[in-house]
Amino acid sequence: MRLDSTDIRILKLLEDDSRISHKRIAELLNLSRPTVKSRIGKLINNGIIKRFTVQIGKEALKENITLFIMASSLNKKILEIDEIVEIYRVTGEKPLLMKAVVGGMKEAVELADKLSEFSGDIVVEIALENLKSEEAEPVLKAEYTCDYCGSTTNTPIIFKHHNVERYFCCPVCLKNYRRAVRESR
Repeated sequence: MRLDSTDIRILKLLEDDSRISHKRIAELLNLSRPTVKSRIGKLINNGIIKRFTVQIGKEALKENITLFIMASSLNKKILEIDEIVEIYRVTGEKPLLMKAVVGGMKEAVELADKLSEFSGDIVVEIALENLKSEEAEPVLKAEYTCDYCGSTTNTPIIFKHHNVERYFCCPVCLKNYRRAVRESR
């Protein structure tokens, strides 16, 4: 599925607030509600939107300990351990890096013991402090339709007008669009 500028705008709104109504999206993007519903349905059906979710601040729920575990091999049973939240294949002496979140030191020791059974030689590091944590922005490969001439581009010039992002293929189209808006007043 090719994403156009309207799809990107819808995705940005949903990313900011997954509970935003179709009606509100339609108002913000100057679209009809059926159009918004149809586009969101297509984004879901094509796997662009995987799920609508809530981001919970785990630190508010209980005292958590974050562990980083390095192992030499991946046993399929590791994939079933709920405390392990991320697994990466990496370069280096131990080609497996896992991130786990547990409720306390007792749970950390239990997890390390369980992992030793599955993967043998492991190294467990306890995170003392999180200095930076951001969700990686997915790179959306999209073609944007110029809001002035209608041609497509992968690298649009973005201009915000009345709280709506407008996309342009070149400075000339942006200039002509701004002139047309001034003249229509």
